[in-house]
Amino acid sequence: MKNLGTILGAVAIVALIPLYIGQFSGEQKAEETTQSSSEKSGATVAYVNFDTLMQNYDYYEDLNKSYSEKAEKVAKQLENRGQSLEREVVSFQRRAQANLLSQNEFNTIQKDLANKQQEFQTYQQTVSAGLMEEERELNRKLYENILEYLKKYNADKNYDVIFNYRQGEGIWLAEDALNITQDVLDGLNSEYDASNEADASEESE
Repeated sequence: MKNLGTILGAVAIVALIPLYIGQFSGEQKAEETTQSSSEKSGATVAYVNFDTLMQNYDYYEDLNKSYSEKAEKVAKQLENRGQSLEREVVSFQRRAQANLLSQNEFNTIQKDLANKQQEFQTYQQTVSAGLMEEERELNRKLYENILEYLKKYNADKNYDVIFNYRQGEGIWLAEDALNITQDVLDGLNSEYDASNEADASEESE
């Protein structure tokens, strides 16, 4: 799924933090600002390298493979159907140029080819829209899968914020000590392997 990682890359993975904003004036507002800054400096932060995660997450690899196979199959169907229509058009043109068609035959075939061209374009638009919708659904499933794991992961780690990091986007520089990518990746793959084993066990029963 070539574009799957690209779309998901724009989505930040963050822990849900309730924010309470009060309205004060004068010294109260200044005091609140000072206190807020102090609290922020003590926040625990971590990040996940999205590119590394997508390159090594088995679930994403399986989703990508399944989607790519379907997309290639659809592309082949479109190519075959388009080539078939093209051959009909070329044959019609040759027969018309050689004066092998009566006026009625010419009009009938021309109308038939126009209808086939319209049907092909409609079919092309339909299957393309279907692939795009499936891609969006796979993106959603992948995002929710990672987010749900991060919620469980963070129940023990207690980070205030977990950022989604990609080179050149959002965060310019991050300390290696804040990088929890491998830890998260190991947990995700372990959970996915366990899920596959459970499914295989059910199928064998």
